[in-house]
Amino acid sequence: MKTLEPTDLAFFDTAPLRIVATARFAVPPAHVFEAFADPDTWPRWFPLMTRAAWTKGEAQVGAERDVALTLLGTFRERIIAWEPGKRFAFTMVGSTSPLADRLAEDYRLAPDAGGTRLDWVMAGHPTAVGKLLTPAVRAMMKQIFRRAGKNLDHLLSTN
Repeated sequence: MKTLEPTDLAFFDTAPLRIVATARFAVPPAHVFEAFADPDTWPRWFPLMTRAAWTKGEAQVGAERDVALTLLGTFRERIIAWEPGKRFAFTMVGSTSPLADRLAEDYRLAPDAGGTRLDWVMAGHPTAVGKLLTPAVRAMMKQIFRRAGKNLDHLLSTN
């Protein structure tokens, strides 16, 4: 796994690559956030994810987890925002993927008509290979996120 340059929260506004999506859930924000806090559930609802586990601390800023995604690689994430029921953000500090040298994700939750609205941003600084593949990666990540939102809504609504 190669080391990636960590980002901060400002990166979500300044990154050269930003992929944005929205999802809605029938349950309140606190319930959605509980799913984010439990890495064991992620492979059940996030497409292509085969593994997720805390590796350093857990459930707080500075904690780290490792995730593996089929076709995309393995990533070490460091939490940079942890606001239960409101916001979950991480920067990648390690990866086997050749697509970016800086990468982060931001999940913002807000009450919405008795449920939750989730606004998601993936921010990156692509490598040369990543720049060539940006249109395909953008389309793929939007599709993955749409499926993840539907899967998580179903999981939370039936439990």
